[in-house]
Amino acid sequence: MSDDEAVSVEHRPPEEVFGLLSNDLRVEIVQVLGKNGEPLSFSDLRTAVSERDSGKFNYHLQKLVGHFVTQDEDGYRLSFAGEQVYGAILSGSYTANASIPPFKFDGPCPMCGHSSLIAEYGNETALLYCRECEAWRNEFSFPPGTLDQFARQELPFAFDRWMRATVMKFLQGFCENCGGRVDAALERASSANSRPVRAVFECERCDDELRASPALPVLYHPVAISFFEQHGVDVLHDPSWRYYGEDDDMLVEILDDDPLRARVSVTVDETELVATVDHDVTIVDVAISGDD
Repeated sequence: MSDDEAVSVEHRPPEEVFGLLSNDLRVEIVQVLGKNGEPLSFSDLRTAVSERDSGKFNYHLQKLVGHFVTQDEDGYRLSFAGEQVYGAILSGSYTANASIPPFKFDGPCPMCGHSSLIAEYGNETALLYCRECEAWRNEFSFPPGTLDQFARQELPFAFDRWMRATVMKFLQGFCENCGGRVDAALERASSANSRPVRAVFECERCDDELRASPALPVLYHPVAISFFEQHGVDVLHDPSWRYYGEDDDMLVEILDDDPLRARVSVTVDETELVATVDHDVTIVDVAISGDD
């Protein structure tokens, strides 16, 4: 195989594969293996699912082997696909439903400085926003089964960390939804948008996408991480609404049209970080000015 030859992957019909989980005993086997975390022998696994009929148990187990379960000399364990199914069960993605009415949490708003921000949850979507200025708003998917692990006042911070983890996966070129390859590009924003250009990260397989300011990838550049650290902000751990305040400034401008490039500047305590974002949302250069 040459270096540039496409990798071949065999795909089975999804209705055939997911049909394997249409039996209660098979789902229980997946849950037991997932909860155990270690390989189980045939007898230990059968005991754990409380199935007395050895022949019946073996029939259903073998339906899973090669798809959601693997077998080796140590016993039976979940495959990667099995782990994904077990994770979906725990996350509540297919089984849970929840909503949380709007509630206040401590800001301040990075756009207007208002002391209180709003969090809410519904339709498997977390929403963080400023009701005062309506200029700061983050909206993204969040698994419902994760909600009950946090007290209500902890949720805005949990939402924010989840958003950051999702963003980091997109920035690394992978889709949060299906694991597919993500390509990025700058595009002109609508005239109603406060910024003239935006970054669009799109999965070529499932069409899931992330739309954000071109400033987003700049924030996680090593120079920017150091820049913020010098001003008392840890962009990898602090809540995103505390990266900068109303007295600071972030500006996004179109630098070139063909191909489209953007200039991003962030001013904190009279020190300015300037970055050029290329048409494919790569960071061309980053510089800091105004240091004493």
